[in-house]
Amino acid sequence: MKKLFLFTLLIGLGAFSTFAQKGTKERIKVHSKALEGNLIGDPADRDVTVYLPPSYANIPDKRFPVLYMLHGFTDTDSQWFGWEKHWINLQDVIEQSLAEGLSKEMIVVMPNAYNKFKGSMYASSVTVGDWETFVTQELVRHVDANYRTIPTKESRGLAGHSMGGYGTLRLGMKNPNVYSAIYALSPCCMDGGASTNPELMKKLETLTPDQLQATSFFEIAALATSAAFAPNPKNPPLYLDLPAKNGEARQDVINKIIANRTLNFVDQYILNLKKLKAIAIDAGLQDRGISEATKTLHEVLDSYQITHFHESYEGDHLNRIAERIQTKALPFFSENLVFQAPTKPEIIENGGQGSFPAIMTSATSLPTHTLFQPQDLSKFGGKDKLPVIAWGNGACFDSPWEHINFLNEVASHGFLVIGIGTMPKQTDIRSKSHKLLDAIDWANAQNADPNSPYFQKLDIQKIAVSGMSCGGLQTLEVAGDPRITTIGVFNSGVLGNPGGGMPGMPQVTKEKLNDIKVPTLYLLGGKSDIAYGNGMDDFARINHVPVFVGNLEVGHGGTYGQPYGGEFARVATAWYKWQLKGDQEAGKLFSGKTPGLAKSEGWVVEKKNMD
Repeated sequence: MKKLFLFTLLIGLGAFSTFAQKGTKERIKVHSKALEGNLIGDPADRDVTVYLPPSYANIPDKRFPVLYMLHGFTDTDSQWFGWEKHWINLQDVIEQSLAEGLSKEMIVVMPNAYNKFKGSMYASSVTVGDWETFVTQELVRHVDANYRTIPTKESRGLAGHSMGGYGTLRLGMKNPNVYSAIYALSPCCMDGGASTNPELMKKLETLTPDQLQATSFFEIAALATSAAFAPNPKNPPLYLDLPAKNGEARQDVINKIIANRTLNFVDQYILNLKKLKAIAIDAGLQDRGISEATKTLHEVLDSYQITHFHESYEGDHLNRIAERIQTKALPFFSENLVFQAPTKPEIIENGGQGSFPAIMTSATSLPTHTLFQPQDLSKFGGKDKLPVIAWGNGACFDSPWEHINFLNEVASHGFLVIGIGTMPKQTDIRSKSHKLLDAIDWANAQNADPNSPYFQKLDIQKIAVSGMSCGGLQTLEVAGDPRITTIGVFNSGVLGNPGGGMPGMPQVTKEKLNDIKVPTLYLLGGKSDIAYGNGMDDFARINHVPVFVGNLEVGHGGTYGQPYGGEFARVATAWYKWQLKGDQEAGKLFSGKTPGLAKSEGWVVEKKNMD
């Protein structure tokens, strides 16, 4: 009984510890040149709340993705972040989501868009100022310069509620170079016309700036709409045009307003929307008008075959927004933002022993991977192009930290090696097999892009996929991809019981070996290698393609960490030269009645269908 009590107490303390982890928030001032000189006289120094997650203070070298959140009409960042009592406290929502394991740590930033009209619409006009530039450029630059962010679009998200949802769609579709994922919660102002109610218009025509605070919601909403979309620098004191004047509708002003309804301009930005990695929209079924508009936008995106998430749920405009952010929006960004910083360029072991000294680096267009490549790419192109090798790591780690000597050495012989994950290793998160195919997709895109340093320098007809241990299983999981020229399975093999491996391991079965369509190399660490039995069983079963297996008694760890990757790097490089470059001299290590590798000290080899 005492043991049970103690166990229960420890569980409770663990839960308390999880919930007790708190981030910090700070409210700063950010000056905006884009908002200077706005005609209504709002300050260009804007309040901004920045939420820093729990480990921001504890891990001083760690960098974080950033979620930019936009609040709704009549709201402020102060209200949303609990600086004053409101219907939502975003910090509590974020930390509840973290405590329940629904989301990952990220920086969350909210600018205060409350102005004399109680809302900027996140638009650009001389009356309210250029909010589009402030939010998408100036604020992003300030946050990247002053906080430990991952300063790439792949690590930036944009979300908002109501007016903020409208701003999310507006700014997101205009700036796919700034954000990679957007989530609009109950976005307003997506359709409809402009009110020309005579009594309303008559009252609004007489208002002065000092009377704005006392107006009703619908009155100030009409003024804010005109200030954002129908500014008029020659019409003081509010510097805007209303959709009716002297009892007469003004079609030119109405046209300006309805042109800024989301559903009326979305078709102009379809190509931009396709550049976003992820899009989400939702609204409560009882949020009349807005719910219907989000469904229409969903249908438009479907018609253009744009992948997105859409959901209608039981709720109104406010009552479940905190819950939706906690259980939907934050997990959405946790799934779709990049949480690892790109690798800093580094020369490993003086660039390797090959003819093309290599460098370990990364690309902003592929921040989820690490690149090993010749330092001087000008030597490649025309008939001498770089074959591509996609690499999966031991333990399926999202970092090639155990293999950098090996991968760098291979690259120094004239290959572009794309390893899953970033350097240095930041987490023990397991990667997924699709990242091998992501590497191939990226290489193809870069080779075709005139603005890329890899333009027409890659041999995309010569592609290898390889991996060590769990990465070898990832290799086998994607082995049927028709773009692959050869595969390498190192210190690995399909488990007899696929479910018996560690969590996150690909559930590859022996039947998957039939998907292999290309020459295959197995390198194993001898009988002391825990993968020896599985790898040799694979070899015995593969009878339909050329297959070579080499064993060196070094155990499961191989020789990857040895200088220049040791023997495994020498043998793998020869295989790649033979299979990807047609180097017959290198091929002698594997071909012939007595393969050259059989004559190398310590190696035991077997082959099938090779000659």
